[in-house]
Amino acid sequence: MEDFSNTSEAISNYTIVPELHLLPAFQVIQHFQRLPDFLMFPVFLALEHQDCCTPASPQGCSPPDMDVIHAMEAFSSFANEARERSQSSSHALKYACDNWAFHLSRAPNPWDDPLNQIFKSFWNRYLLSWLERQWCLKGLRSCLVILSEGQKLAKEHLLHAPGSSHTSV
Repeated sequence: MEDFSNTSEAISNYTIVPELHLLPAFQVIQHFQRLPDFLMFPVFLALEHQDCCTPASPQGCSPPDMDVIHAMEAFSSFANEARERSQSSSHALKYACDNWAFHLSRAPNPWDDPLNQIFKSFWNRYLLSWLERQWCLKGLRSCLVILSEGQKLAKEHLLHAPGSSHTSV
């Protein structure tokens, strides 16, 4: 329960750079921030990383609406599949998921064109896949820490790069 409280506090304090809000990974975080309290905990449990998963029993709760049950079953199924994909990842991929922002922050400035293009492609096309994998492997707080660094890099290298427009990010 403490982990949920810490994660809930981290997500409510997380700030998304306005220029980056349209990317799917940030939309997921915004949706999570806007979830009603009664859905936030089941979503947290469904996506909780494997080390501390425990089944929850809704004791003392009134029976939920059937649409909510079906939605949660679908979401749990998605979360289980995502967790299985993430757990079967190689150690190299797990390392890359944890450390990409750190390594890019240490790259010499200005970035050369190939690095800039690779980062732009990752940021625009694969960030949501990274969010899914990292969330399942290490939890949402880990994602938020790494995304904060990633946003700084995106703002510096994608939004303010010579010849780039704000709409291309």
